Amino acid sequence: MSALHRVLILWVCTWISACSLNDTKDEGSAFYAVPVGSLLVLNRDVTIDGDQVAVYVQNGELMKEVEVDKYLPNCKFEVYKISEQPRTVSADTFKIIKVEDDIESSSLQKNVHLAALGNRFALGVLDRSNVFNYATLMYLSSEQQKDVYRITCQHWEDVRDDMHLSISQMRKAMGEVFTLEIKEKIEPQRR
Repeated sequence: MSALHRVLILWVCTWISACSLNDTKDEGSAFYAVPVGSLLVLNRDVTIDGDQVAVYVQNGELMKEVEVDKYLPNCKFEVYKISEQPRTVSADTFKIIKVEDDIESSSLQKNVHLAALGNRFALGVLDRSNVFNYATLMYLSSEQQKDVYRITCQHWEDVRDDMHLSISQMRKAMGEVFTLEIKEKIEPQRR
């Protein structure tokens, strides 16, 4: 059996098993997703440097992208618009309006040349990376600070250990800078 077949079988098995794990409520589980409607509280003012749209937090410390250990849980807090001047995002409560899990190859850097087969790209054939970025993107909304875009909690992980961050890992990365308040799912009443 080829490696591609094994990966495909593993993916299908994971997808099928995830259907039964949707109601997991263990915040230490990678299968417990952040529900839409949850809140992200920024506990203090945060300054984003000029010519940047984001600041990172890892182990409760704010840092620049070059300072982040990408193999460890970290979160990227972003605004929409770039500015030449530093700007401050004030302490606030943001509603999480959309959540997406994403997987991105860590080997795809700038100046990647893609091979074309007919009208299709053969990206999967070219990407031989064993490390991927497993990211949970949480899109944010605030009436007071409309320029705030999202927070992405992520880490690089070996493809054989592929898991998105658990809510507990996200909270550890955020430390005292952010508080993630999970909205409890309301169970439908049975008649």
